[in-house]
Amino acid sequence: MHAPRALRRARLALASVVLASAALLAPGVAAAQGAGGDPTLAQTLFEEGRRLMEAKSYAEACPKLAESQRLRPGTGTLLNLALCNEAIGKTATAWGQFKEALFASKKEGNAAREAFAQEHISALEPRLSKIQLNAESTPGLLIRVDGNDIPAAALGTPIPIDPGTHEVEATAQGYSVWSTSVQVGDSADLKTIAIPKLQPAPTPAETAAPPAPAAPAPSTGSGEGLRTAGFVIGGAGVAVLGIGAVFGVLAAGQASDAERDQALCPNKQCTPQGREEIEAAETKALLSTIGVGVGIAALGAGAILVLTSGPARTEGARAASGQVQARVVPLLGPDGGGVGVLGRF
Repeated sequence: MHAPRALRRARLALASVVLASAALLAPGVAAAQGAGGDPTLAQTLFEEGRRLMEAKSYAEACPKLAESQRLRPGTGTLLNLALCNEAIGKTATAWGQFKEALFASKKEGNAAREAFAQEHISALEPRLSKIQLNAESTPGLLIRVDGNDIPAAALGTPIPIDPGTHEVEATAQGYSVWSTSVQVGDSADLKTIAIPKLQPAPTPAETAAPPAPAAPAPSTGSGEGLRTAGFVIGGAGVAVLGIGAVFGVLAAGQASDAERDQALCPNKQCTPQGREEIEAAETKALLSTIGVGVGIAALGAGAILVLTSGPARTEGARAASGQVQARVVPLLGPDGGGVGVLGRF
């Protein structure tokens, strides 16, 4: 049951012995390839990476070996880096690096390294996990996995990938971005990702912010205002009604006195002075009629405003709800005057 794990540990131990000699050759290979990095720093990082690998601190060793390889590429460093990535479970990365080291070893004529790389390639291939990207046609489609571009030729082909969570993104000029996450298993897993046809991106008009809602119309009145106006108009109506009544009493008294005064109107025939008294009484009577009419109308208008007043609402709201909308206007005629209430009841 534990034989595969024990075999893997034995292979790693053997690899450490084989690759220990690569430390002596790594700088020379790098120089032969003519890389332009800092050779001292590259050698220091290589040796530190090897020390950490021997201590089984692979997670710390891999970045140092990777930087050494970047500064001064060499087949020996590459083999150590591939072995380190294999140890931390990056099977696809290690497989690719062993492949690269295999070709370099063949070119250099180093049979030992070639055999070493081939052995690990053969052991890793059955365990490789893969993803397959299938995409519908979209003009200018660009697909990325973990930020790395995937060429169109690779679509529809299973691609080796390290186990773990990966982000897949599809973009194209003028289209909305599509993305998804995929969890890839540790060994021989295959995930197929179906990338749909991208949707056109919204136009600027569609993405513009919606217009701000119109500010509500200022209130043209309120129930309290109508009630106050009703009391004011009603009070004024009472006052005018009182004045009209006074003028009526005065007119009646003046006309009666003139008619009974024999000096002014002997035998019901009024003298010019008597007619003046009678006309003055008629003027007072007209004023009384107007005052009484205006007073009664004002009282009625005030009562309507008081009775129909309600809570504060805008004119538009009152119209929508069917409430009274009213305003008081003066009314004048040849025989008198008054006030009226115009609006909707």
